[in-house]
Amino acid sequence: MPSINLRAAALRTALERALDEPVHVLVTPGGIRIHATAPPGDDTATWTAVVTALQTADRWGSSDSTGAPEIWAEVDTQ
Repeated sequence: MPSINLRAAALRTALERALDEPVHVLVTPGGIRIHATAPPGDDTATWTAVVTALQTADRWGSSDSTGAPEIWAEVDTQ
């Protein structure tokens, strides 16, 4: 299995600390994708930490395609 790069590892750690729960990591052909359940909308402190962490990614956003709001981030490895 390919190793996770340092930027993705730092992002993963920052998100896990902000959310106080594990996040999901997927290795993709061009990079690494991290996703997790979004925090409650009124949790300003958590959102501040989450957005700060997400801004270190190459791309990031949110989705509710699974029926629950999620945040995601991608780090390019190529």
